[in-house]
Amino acid sequence: MSAEYPQSVEEWATYIAGLSGVSLRDKAIAANTLQFIEDLQEEGYSPSDITDILVLFALQFVVDGQAPAHGIPDEYLSFPDLLEDLGKDVR
Repeated sequence: MSAEYPQSVEEWATYIAGLSGVSLRDKAIAANTLQFIEDLQEEGYSPSDITDILVLFALQFVVDGQAPAHGIPDEYLSFPDLLEDLGKDVR
């Protein structure tokens, strides 16, 4: 994996699994912006890959025992909604 930036969904999974606490919240909020999504699209990620990456962030909130970030200005997808779609309602 790139030390600077994951290069595949699998590398993103490893990276996200290592996040916790404030670091998780900060990285998840930054990842859930239109700019980040556009960056991933430019790198060749498919819409499905992008959703998978955001789902990984949402699930990591559950693993970390914290409420998912919500109400993010200009958020791309709602982390609570993603979790609800997966049957993990944590609202």
